[in-house]
Amino acid sequence: MWIKELSMKNFRKYPAANFSFNPETNIILGENGSGKTSILEAIHTLGYSRSFKTRIDQELVLNSGDYYAVNGKFENDKARTISVNVLYQKAKKKEIKTDNVPLNAVSEMIGKIPIVSLTPEDGTLTLGTPEIKRAFFDKLFSQIDQNYLRALIDYKKTLKQRNALLLQYADSGIEINHDVLSVLDKQLIEFGLILVAKREQYFSAFKEILYRIWSEIEPEKSFKAVYISNLKSNTDELKESYRKKMNDALSQDKRRGGTSVGPHRDQYVFYLNKKDIRKFGSQGENKLALVALKFAEGQFLIKINNEHPIYLLDDLFAELDIKRSIKIIEALEKKHQVFITSTDLVDLRNHGISDDDKRTVVVLDD
Repeated sequence: MWIKELSMKNFRKYPAANFSFNPETNIILGENGSGKTSILEAIHTLGYSRSFKTRIDQELVLNSGDYYAVNGKFENDKARTISVNVLYQKAKKKEIKTDNVPLNAVSEMIGKIPIVSLTPEDGTLTLGTPEIKRAFFDKLFSQIDQNYLRALIDYKKTLKQRNALLLQYADSGIEINHDVLSVLDKQLIEFGLILVAKREQYFSAFKEILYRIWSEIEPEKSFKAVYISNLKSNTDELKESYRKKMNDALSQDKRRGGTSVGPHRDQYVFYLNKKDIRKFGSQGENKLALVALKFAEGQFLIKINNEHPIYLLDDLFAELDIKRSIKIIEALEKKHQVFITSTDLVDLRNHGISDDDKRTVVVLDD
């Protein structure tokens, strides 16, 4: 997959802009504040209907105006052209079209345009909360499996309803309708078991790719990724076990106003030399782990979907030494469209990136 053309209106600092890109490497060069990252945000918005920096669309609108529009023309690995149009208007439902056909829901966009972003915001993946790690893998698994995506959407909707009942009791003492609770519990168990089984399946495949990539970029240190669920998909009578755990936790859940059992409590933990990298890893080690996770994300998408993703690399070289940077760029440039932002062309050359005929250089003014 690669993006050939991009146009924006009222997006970030751009009243109107049009760009054409190279199917290999594209260097976005400019001073801080010149709009480099905004180009990557626009491409990400075409792939996932939102920016990687914010979920609030109004923040993307130039001068707090009334709308933004982003349009892109892509070509997939089978040489088929795909157009994507995203229109946000204040106080209206966001409109998304692929090949001029409106989508009924934002979720329909997931998986159509594979994109891997590596930005400063992604640093929370190794350093952040369990919720951030779950979101990363939920996004990844949703791109390759629509059944996973549907189960995730249904699970979150049902969990929200159950938590509302529990919170109402915790806040005001209003007794819970146990008939309603029983229906919600049944639905949560149904959707939750799907999520756990598929997480175990896909995470196992992801780890194989991750460990191979890690051994190539840092063979001297061991890296381990672990999925921890409070449910076990391989136990006998799992459905009944899940139900029993929820019943046992009900008194506690009513006091706290939330559900304590289920895949929304699952964890993914990363270990470097047998130590939790979140607690003991240096900035450089966390950055290297982040790079490995993101490259594994791309290779996982290729393996399952047979489509090469677009890589958006914002501030890639911070905390990475030149030797590793060169190795990473060489690996990516073989088969992917890559976007790299920088303030300094000389620094890019030091990291193995020259402005030759195979690379498009977009120079932005302040």
